[in-house]
Amino acid sequence: MTVTALRPRPRVASRSPGTRAERTVMQPSPLLDLLERLLAAADHPDIVKIERYGPGQGPWGPDADQSKVKSITGIKVTHQSSATASIWLAQWPGEEQPIEAPAESPSPRPNRAPRLAILVKQLLDVAQPAELKAWRIVKLPGLGRPDTQAHLPSAVSVVTSAGERLLLRVTATGPTAGQCPAEEPFPDYVIPEGVKTCLQADAVTAGRS
Repeated sequence: MTVTALRPRPRVASRSPGTRAERTVMQPSPLLDLLERLLAAADHPDIVKIERYGPGQGPWGPDADQSKVKSITGIKVTHQSSATASIWLAQWPGEEQPIEAPAESPSPRPNRAPRLAILVKQLLDVAQPAELKAWRIVKLPGLGRPDTQAHLPSAVSVVTSAGERLLLRVTATGPTAGQCPAEEPFPDYVIPEGVKTCLQADAVTAGRS
């Protein structure tokens, strides 16, 4: 698996009291750094490449004026089929709707984006990062196919230890060669023990620097 970082990684902000405010308590890059480390530690056999992209300008939204001055910043994973899924910092109109993760992961076709959201939530459940105090998968208004994806997530909502709420939307692209498998290609995959400790090891390293 290839992991590609496109920019230097600043440290994650330390825990401090606070509530949601205009300023960003946890800047975008540290949150994506955290997710990137978790995805790398997950060592999922269907993920062959992990890439960061975007200039780190903060959350992107569908507002036309905002989209003119900001670019999407996120993480892209490439699957064995050459299809991709991305998770990126977003702003979205309307209320997010919390949903429960399905008992079984949805089939790869056409559910690459929801599958990434579910995997990220599972990794956070295992890692329990100190930088975050809450996370959940959610539906966003106006997204997803109502006939097949009504109960699948379109984003991950997180609350930092300082009280800042951030939204991570998931999107996907189809394969450039061949097609995605119709069924789960790795049904026996189990999140490895390293996911529990990868963030702790980073914290120790940061403390020594």
